[in-house]
Amino acid sequence: MNRALIVSFFYFFVIYIYAQNDTIVLIDTVFSSVKIINIDNHNVQYLNIDSNKKQINFISLEDVKLVVYENENIEVFCDLMSRKKFLGTEEVITVNYGDRDSLWIDKKIYTLMSNDLKKYNSIINALNYMGNEGWETLRSYSTSHNSYTIEHYILKKQITK
Repeated sequence: MNRALIVSFFYFFVIYIYAQNDTIVLIDTVFSSVKIINIDNHNVQYLNIDSNKKQINFISLEDVKLVVYENENIEVFCDLMSRKKFLGTEEVITVNYGDRDSLWIDKKIYTLMSNDLKKYNSIINALNYMGNEGWETLRSYSTSHNSYTIEHYILKKQITK
């Protein structure tokens, strides 16, 4: 009996945490419990999970009367990496933003930042650049692969949808 209660509590807790609570109001219909992914000049792109199936849909912006966000601010994360040959001096800076299709901002920002990071030849310069762009360092760790040392810096930034 106790186990069933704990499992039920955990199930509802997970559903609450991962619930989709944005709302799209049309002239004659309301779509609730969705996640707004992107709004451009022509469409509203939103994510709906129905029966454990992920569906990404579009609605013409002309039909949309109102969009209500559950939370206007979200946190995004990235992995800033420096790859250097053992005892070498040349560094290659790269960044991994993860699965960008689930973010609520313009993808051009990431392309621009990735291109800007290629200009830097040291991790300190790249971290300073990211700091100036509003990213905060959470933690760092190192790995090695073949004769390369890879330093990882996990960063986060709060953005407005």
